[in-house]
Amino acid sequence: MSVTEKLLALYRVDQKLTGLKSRLRQAEAYLRQQDTILSEIQKTHDSLTSQVRQLEATVHNDQNEINAFDDRIAKLRERMQTAASSKEHSALLTEMNTIKADRGLIETRAVEALEQLDALKTKLAEIDAQRIEREKVRGVAAQDRDKRHADIAEKVSELEAEREKVLTEVPPSAIGAYNELLELGLDDVMATVEEQDRRNKEYSCGACYTHLPVEQLNILMNRGDLTKCPTCGVILYLEQDLFDSITSDAEKKRKRRTMETLD
Repeated sequence: MSVTEKLLALYRVDQKLTGLKSRLRQAEAYLRQQDTILSEIQKTHDSLTSQVRQLEATVHNDQNEINAFDDRIAKLRERMQTAASSKEHSALLTEMNTIKADRGLIETRAVEALEQLDALKTKLAEIDAQRIEREKVRGVAAQDRDKRHADIAEKVSELEAEREKVLTEVPPSAIGAYNELLELGLDDVMATVEEQDRRNKEYSCGACYTHLPVEQLNILMNRGDLTKCPTCGVILYLEQDLFDSITSDAEKKRKRRTMETLD
């Protein structure tokens, strides 16, 4: 086998591995998406819970103040009943009215806080419901990821073993060139040579469709050395059908020329 044929064997194993793992990667990406959504829901839940606790504390303190005001008002009423003079009665009444005004302000604030608290608890209940539903979605996503992993695990193991075997047959320099292209993150590190016009020897790169010098085709046909597209840099190869067809045509031409020479 030529270097290009050995690289092609490696490339095709990698394509199979990529195809198998693509569905698993999709499932893993979807699971990560659910985790992200759940995380945002949890942040909202924690924020609302904190606000609820603060408001509950505010309402509790306001209620204590109102109770203290009520106790004070009750005591002032008792004292007013036993006031020794109209002046003392008037002073006690003034103080009681002042306390009632302060109590009214606190009560208004407490009512507003209770309304806010009810609204927050409603939102919190909605967030809890969203979290429960999203946890169900996340659970299904995790099951799907695990199932896909289990479904391909054996085949992936077989292909990885096959890849290791193929690697031992590829020259280190060719592996280096192949890995460099992989590190670039190209969609394809190898591309077939496309035939445009055999008569005029016009061929192009199957990745970028750039016209290829006929010398590169000759290298692939005769030696199979590592050959890169001069434009996009992918490693070129010939499909067996095209190779056989070109070889067959060349052989027919050779025989025809031989016959013409004999005549």
